[in-house]
Amino acid sequence: MDDPAHINRRKRKAPSDDVQVQDNQPVDQPTIVLDSDAPSSAPRQLSDWPPPSSTHGSSPLSTEAVFKRPRLDKIQTSLRKRPSSTRKSPAKPRPPPTARHGSDIEDLGLVSAADPGPSSGSLLHLRPAPNSVDPSSPSVVDFFPIDTDLIHIPSLQPLVNRQTLKELDLDVILRNPQLRHDLLFDPGLQFRPTCSRRKRGMAERYWAAIIQEVETGCTCVSFDSRGKPHAVVCACVQVPQPPSQPVVAYSSGLNVITLRMPSRIRSLLSEFLEVLLLVIQPLSSVSGMYVNPNTLKSQMQEHTAQAAYVRSIFDPVLIEQELKHELFDPSGLFSAIGAILKGHCAPMRDRAVEAMVQAARACAPGGTGRKRDAVAAVRMCLEILELMKLDIANHQLQTLRPFLMRTSGQFELKAFRNRKGSECSLRSTREWLHLAHADLMTRESIPHPGYPSSSLCYNTLPRNQQTFLAVLKGTIDLIFDPPETSPPPASPSSSSPPPTPIFQTTTPTVARLPAHPETVYLDSTRLAALSADAADVTAIYMFLLLYRQLIHSEPGDSPVSPQDLTKVEDVDLIRLKTEIRDIGSARLGYCFSSRLVSDEIDSPREKDQEKERSAKQDIVLQVAKRAKEARGPSAPSSPIGEVPDESMVHLAQRWADSNIHPDSSLCTMLRRRLRDVVFNSVVAQAYPGRDSTSGKPSTIDFLSCIQNRPPHTLSNLATGMEPLAEEIRTLSEKISRLALIHLNAYLPLYEQDGFLA
Repeated sequence: MDDPAHINRRKRKAPSDDVQVQDNQPVDQPTIVLDSDAPSSAPRQLSDWPPPSSTHGSSPLSTEAVFKRPRLDKIQTSLRKRPSSTRKSPAKPRPPPTARHGSDIEDLGLVSAADPGPSSGSLLHLRPAPNSVDPSSPSVVDFFPIDTDLIHIPSLQPLVNRQTLKELDLDVILRNPQLRHDLLFDPGLQFRPTCSRRKRGMAERYWAAIIQEVETGCTCVSFDSRGKPHAVVCACVQVPQPPSQPVVAYSSGLNVITLRMPSRIRSLLSEFLEVLLLVIQPLSSVSGMYVNPNTLKSQMQEHTAQAAYVRSIFDPVLIEQELKHELFDPSGLFSAIGAILKGHCAPMRDRAVEAMVQAARACAPGGTGRKRDAVAAVRMCLEILELMKLDIANHQLQTLRPFLMRTSGQFELKAFRNRKGSECSLRSTREWLHLAHADLMTRESIPHPGYPSSSLCYNTLPRNQQTFLAVLKGTIDLIFDPPETSPPPASPSSSSPPPTPIFQTTTPTVARLPAHPETVYLDSTRLAALSADAADVTAIYMFLLLYRQLIHSEPGDSPVSPQDLTKVEDVDLIRLKTEIRDIGSARLGYCFSSRLVSDEIDSPREKDQEKERSAKQDIVLQVAKRAKEARGPSAPSSPIGEVPDESMVHLAQRWADSNIHPDSSLCTMLRRRLRDVVFNSVVAQAYPGRDSTSGKPSTIDFLSCIQNRPPHTLSNLATGMEPLAEEIRTLSEKISRLALIHLNAYLPLYEQDGFLA
């Protein structure tokens, strides 16, 4: 084996041994340049190799040389190729490379001629930290998983675009079962622009990114190691042109991740043009579907001519080039757009259109406007277009409302069958109606002021009328004794969780269903709201009963005589009812919610329960105070009125803790009594719901039917419910409206065999 020292002392082969050159012609001879001891901040580069200063070059295998990995600065294309030597030196392990501190953002990959991105080219690799031992270790060298759809990353599309405005198209509106169903309950239903804090933040970030790109050409956005927004560390030097896909870069010195995003200018201009054409042609989706095209032929021709003119003056590619060369003049373009918009928008939008035109004219050559002012004009125009689209949708809704009301029943039933399919058994719906029918069969009569005998005999009614009354009874049972599971959302894309029922008790007033009927999927939110209203009325009913108990039965008093029972005045009860609503939370019925046990003491649910308990104690104290005043003053009146003694407060608190919760026998009895009163009131308002001459289901405006009906007088109210007459009447009207609309759609289905049997 050769001696390494002998190998190091061997002479270098002369260049003349390999290549013959002409006389007096300089020959470039490469020399390997070593890194210095100090770490370099420059990336590995390739530069011209200078001619050697001596004939003896240092070998990388020499023992006198410092063990460093050679750095190649630049490959010169004019260098001649050296032939490979026939002698091979023995293999010797090379020392590990010295850790280097490069620049903040470094590209260690090969730059491809194609567009960089995950599918082609190379990403900016994440360089390991300076103290990393092995730069190729997977635990150190890794890509940061960044979701480009995060809320703090500016969107690549403007928030007002064709997709967001598509839900306002008439065709989409008329095919939306939930929207058409909601229109039956709220005749003044209108579309309004969403002004949530989240949307405003997204809009501000998007337009700030547009201004940054227009002024500097930079599309970068930076984050810290935890994914939080960070001041921009630009990577435009490493990626000069905006890529087609986001490119990741990493700054080891600042520990910051930077995304070089695609350009947003072209997509903004394209969406701007398409939204503008969509708004100025509102009849394109209406004609041929619900109106005669010949009646709108002249208007459609005018709109088509305007669209062609807009396309001729608005070229997104040309405008993008003019922006890059700072030659874009928006004054003429927006003046023409403003004139077209004034012919389509409502008069209330004219001022906003004029402000947009003035902002664009300020950016004309010689004007005071800047690039950000031109961006502001584009933003103002998109906001105006969104408002105009909303105005058009609202106008179409009001115009077609009679048609929607007339066809609501057939449309909802057809939509339900398409949703469930022909093989659906409707087991929950059948069980729901069967339980209501069985309960009504046990009653001798149902009070109804519209009949000569002032009552109805359910057992003798025809099957279709029994079905009608069974639906009314079943609807009220869903409100006072809701199933344990919430109904599924009306649409799979619904992001809001279904509401939680309030009356979650182990002692229901009727047999409880395991799940909601399949046919009430459009009314899940309303049923939960009505259940909350019923719980509020029940809570007030029980607090007023406590007031009566404190007046007539306090420990240590002599027996109450019958004459003392007349001391409770309706005026005092009405006043106390108002005070209970003022002191309590928004929903008094939350005291009937299930007592959930949470492992987290500071959980939001535990905090809400603590607020409910505190509000309940405040109400009990106010009830005790009013009861003390009703018993008569025992001392000179104070500025705050009579103060209840400690024994009365303790009695009231014990009574409330024992009875005002969902599983108490008193609560169950009062809720059953209130349910029966509400059912009688609903029957008086909603039955009969068929035309007396034809026998067909009524197709009139249900809202007008209920509002035009003379106010129903609640008679035979149970003892103690007199102060709650207004609340019971309001609750009955809401339930009647919901039941009539539901019956208008599903009564033909319920009249089929097998639903009441």
